[in-house]
Amino acid sequence: MTRIRAITAQVERLPAVKAAANYAGRETPTFVRCRVETEDGLVGTGVTGRFLAEEVAALIQRMEEPLRGADARAIEAIGPRLTAQYNTRNATGAFVSALSALDMALWDLRARGLGEPLWRLLGGARSAVPCYATVGLPGYDEAQLVKVCHDAVEQGFRGVKMLVAAGGRGVAEDAKRVRAVRDALGAEPLLMLDANCGLDVATARRLAMLVEECDIAWFEEPVLGNDLAALASLRRAIRIPIGAGQMVQSMAWFRDALAMGAVDWLQPNAAFCGGISAALRILTLAEAYGTPVAHAGGWDIANAALMGGHAQGGLLEMHGAQLALRQRLSEDMTPERGVMQLPDRPGIGFAFRESVTAEGATSQKI
Repeated sequence: MTRIRAITAQVERLPAVKAAANYAGRETPTFVRCRVETEDGLVGTGVTGRFLAEEVAALIQRMEEPLRGADARAIEAIGPRLTAQYNTRNATGAFVSALSALDMALWDLRARGLGEPLWRLLGGARSAVPCYATVGLPGYDEAQLVKVCHDAVEQGFRGVKMLVAAGGRGVAEDAKRVRAVRDALGAEPLLMLDANCGLDVATARRLAMLVEECDIAWFEEPVLGNDLAALASLRRAIRIPIGAGQMVQSMAWFRDALAMGAVDWLQPNAAFCGGISAALRILTLAEAYGTPVAHAGGWDIANAALMGGHAQGGLLEMHGAQLALRQRLSEDMTPERGVMQLPDRPGIGFAFRESVTAEGATSQKI
């Protein structure tokens, strides 16, 4: 496992979950897959999410020429080299998404070349990670919502996340749904709320105050644009902890979020933040500030090794809107009783089937 021979990128669109209707993440099953092949035939795989998928795939493909023949083990050199060529002003967006997938593929490649599972290569802090389920999608009416959340806890998940500020509902109706779920779950399971950056500070504060007695573990991405000043202002005004960061692509944002006291939970996602390399730095920042980390934003399979490998790793999200993704996998990591046992096989822990059989799935190679 030394020199890079080829880099390819592929856009895949999988069927959306019906219950994700009227939800900002309804196109979540669209993703970009990056494959890095070395001269000795080893292949590493990385993924990133749905935003500007065709443009991201095209950028990854452009990276093949400058990296052909490069040492695939020199991951810390490859990131700055590409940044100097394509992103000299350190902007976020499509480039960071492309780098996320490429960096992940390089780490998968390194682990496969060494015959080690990635979670152990990253530090081996734990061989299993606790999971929570994001099943409270806006397409469910209240009775359905209560049932799917209750069922997830019965299956052994540590808790559930439900969407607010979605489906055309107002604050009062959202608060009623939150109270109904908490009543059904009882006091012990975790209950999280996610607004997907859908509220202004005043509305987020109002909703938080209406459900304060429901013991919310965290209120995720409550304000527009993950604005740090707004997050810090809201955090001072409410008693519910705040989480954010799942699709943020700037290291400076994570630094400032901690320095400004804007969040209680930091939520980096390796599929978006710049890959495994960037996520490791963010977890170390969180550790320095004594701030817990919880994965969010989907791509549990891409983040499980990170949550298990680093000492600051925490809860892993299993996202109900990405169920179709698992039909594409020949190797999978499946939670049992709310815990993801990390595999001993070499690499990141999962692999895609090359033939697509899932109904409705489409694939486009760039």
